[in-house]
Amino acid sequence: MAEKTKKSFFESRLMRSKIKSQTVSLFPEAGLGYLLGPILALFCNGVVNIWLVQYWHNVIGMGSWAPWLETVIPLASSIIIIVGNLLVGRLMERKPSLAGKARPLILIGMPIIAVALVLLFIIPVPTAAKEETILQGLIAGQVSMEGGVLASIFAAVGYNLFYAFAWPMYYTSHSALVNLSTRDGGKRGLLGTAIMAAQLGAAGVSGMFGGLIVDWLGLLPVYTYDNTYAYAHNLLSEADMKAVEAGTKTLLPGQPNSVTSAFTNDFNQVKGLLPGEYAQTITREAANQKWVILMIVMIVALIIGCLLEYFFTRERITEENIKNAEAALTNGEEKGQPKKVTMGQQIRICMKDKYWWMIMAFWFLYQFGGMMKNNDMSFYSQAYTNGVSMSSFINTIGAIPTALGMAIVWPLAAKLTKSKAISAGGVLAALGASAAFSCLAFPTNEGAVNAVSIASFCVKALGTAPAMYISIALMANVLDHQEAVHGIRTDGFTMAVYGSIMVAMSGICNGIIIGLNNIVDPANKEALRVLHTFLAYGVEGICYLIIALMFLFMNVEKFTNADNKAIVADQKAEVLAAGGQWVEPDVRAKQEEEENARLVEEARVSQLRTDCEKKGLNFEEENAKFLAKKAEADQKAADKKAEAEAKKQAKLDAMSADQKIAMEEKAKARKAKQDEKDAAALEELNAIRQRAGRQPVAE
Repeated sequence: MAEKTKKSFFESRLMRSKIKSQTVSLFPEAGLGYLLGPILALFCNGVVNIWLVQYWHNVIGMGSWAPWLETVIPLASSIIIIVGNLLVGRLMERKPSLAGKARPLILIGMPIIAVALVLLFIIPVPTAAKEETILQGLIAGQVSMEGGVLASIFAAVGYNLFYAFAWPMYYTSHSALVNLSTRDGGKRGLLGTAIMAAQLGAAGVSGMFGGLIVDWLGLLPVYTYDNTYAYAHNLLSEADMKAVEAGTKTLLPGQPNSVTSAFTNDFNQVKGLLPGEYAQTITREAANQKWVILMIVMIVALIIGCLLEYFFTRERITEENIKNAEAALTNGEEKGQPKKVTMGQQIRICMKDKYWWMIMAFWFLYQFGGMMKNNDMSFYSQAYTNGVSMSSFINTIGAIPTALGMAIVWPLAAKLTKSKAISAGGVLAALGASAAFSCLAFPTNEGAVNAVSIASFCVKALGTAPAMYISIALMANVLDHQEAVHGIRTDGFTMAVYGSIMVAMSGICNGIIIGLNNIVDPANKEALRVLHTFLAYGVEGICYLIIALMFLFMNVEKFTNADNKAIVADQKAEVLAAGGQWVEPDVRAKQEEEENARLVEEARVSQLRTDCEKKGLNFEEENAKFLAKKAEADQKAADKKAEAEAKKQAKLDAMSADQKIAMEEKAKARKAKQDEKDAAALEELNAIRQRAGRQPVAE
């Protein structure tokens, strides 16, 4: 007989999940574990995704002393990020415990993320970025790299630690929780909606209020200058254009000795016009110090969020697999450990699964379009208004239809299926995105640009709502189908690929945005507006149009009932073949809930006895008071339930006999139709299982 394995730290009483029920609840599980906790934990990622490139470009001045790094670091790091996510996927599959295979990694990743945030935002401002005025740097005619090497090291190390290792440790695990939470499709949908709302909320804080907060707190340098300075700068720009036309070296960023004498006179005239009162309202050093304060706030939010997410979630499917393994006790396996599944096995299954390829293509398009929109919105705002506040107004008002979409996506999915709801939304999103290009017709009318940008964003946001809220649940359907066909779950590899896409895409998009932005002449406002309208709106619209077409062929949901039947049948056969005792899942769930209730009551009584002894109170009296209050609360709940049932019965009683017959016939017709669909799906599933070398499931 195999020896009992030693429990891990995460299985200790101190680290046990606070969720005891076998059924998913709206609160505290969905409310704290899948909504509030992730919002706080994901906040730092939203800030880094959207504002890190602005921090590099404007605060530490990377655009002046090493603009190529702004593109190279994100793009070159993508390979490292993919490797990091695959390693996290392997860690998830190493040795699952009753604490789960994903939940422990959330806590393990927490301090690593904190360290990465420190490295990202304590970058010293290089000397090259400390010029008191822009024109002084131009007149100097050179860019010093003093301090730039140290800043480059901090930026590269911090970026790779955050995106390639620290964030995948959290995000891949966080993303797997819905798939591992329950097999109940409805409850899974609730949790999927909560977790996607959390991601939207965290990104929203950074996007909706980010521009306003940046301007309000002074997180980016601000320059002020009077009309004399503006006149000087215009003269210098004009002299530069003349120099270029004459075939001489450009006067900007300034090498006066290399320009013909005719333009040297213009340059000297400009130099003499520089006003002494020109200054930076907010210097780079002052802005950098404020980023350190924001970094501390992000770390505090991260810690609170990770703790909430760990303690108020539960991996019921992982527990189910471990307990089935305990019941089977197959030879050579450690007690309580399910059969080992290698990464190679998971990869082979995924590579042959068309549904897996479609859901991964969806995530690629979803994240690529979304990150282009989120990360470019501040540049879009600057292209039209020379500030970033417009991006906050767009995101804030645009969040309203996204929030309202939460209420309609599940009824829509119930009517159309999840994939068809996403497809329909994709068409609407593409139409909404196309409307933004009309802003190019009146670029200087700021009011009209704001109105059209917001309206376009709102329509697009409503269209993207199904993809935001029900895509995680759809991916869970794909994983269940794989388990039904092959008897193996591919959570480790699937979530590693998913995490790679979601994490790496921010850097890739930032690299593309900065690279294209640096190519366009800053003085060519028209070109900048076209570029950033396309990046902020057009890219996402194209992505959703492709999703809409692709998901017309995503029909994995038809197997839902057949998949669940096959999974239970496989588990039962495995336990019985090993000589174990099979307990039906619903019976086991009820037994576990009763046992949990007994343990909770024992703990309450023990704590009450201790408290009464310390305070000199009578235990019997205090316990009687508690039981009386509990009985009163239970009675109120029972009365409320009885009242609801009475109303339902009264409604039925008010119906005529013909109406009742019609209602019953309609219900029977629906059931017969669903039974017919399930029978066809089971027949198709059995054919797939047989091709995979597995036995068919009995009708």
